[in-house]
Amino acid sequence: MNEKIAQQRRDLLREMSLIERMEFGSLAEEYREAKGSGGETVRNGPYYKHQKWEEGRNRSRRVPAQEAKALSEAVEGRQRFESLSAEFIELTVASTRNTGPSKKNSTKSSKKRGAVKRQPS
Repeated sequence: MNEKIAQQRRDLLREMSLIERMEFGSLAEEYREAKGSGGETVRNGPYYKHQKWEEGRNRSRRVPAQEAKALSEAVEGRQRFESLSAEFIELTVASTRNTGPSKKNSTKSSKKRGAVKRQPS
């Protein structure tokens, strides 16, 4: 493996190991509008909704405002980890393709030298 690619892979693994919190899904911030006592529109919120795919269904739950920041950071941590993982895979695949099979590991022909190849009937 190329030393530059090997170093990039180590850097990615190191960065991945620093991510301590992860959560699946997404966190949405929502606002609700209502009519005030004077007829004006009042905007209430924010309200937070955590959605994730679980047991073959999209599940959602309301999240208290005091938990929203930590949950948002955990979702971002998972997204960052997935992004780093994809980079790691791309580097490894590129390295694998550039390396190719070595002479030592290449497949040998089982046919004897000088043997005539028979045509199928």
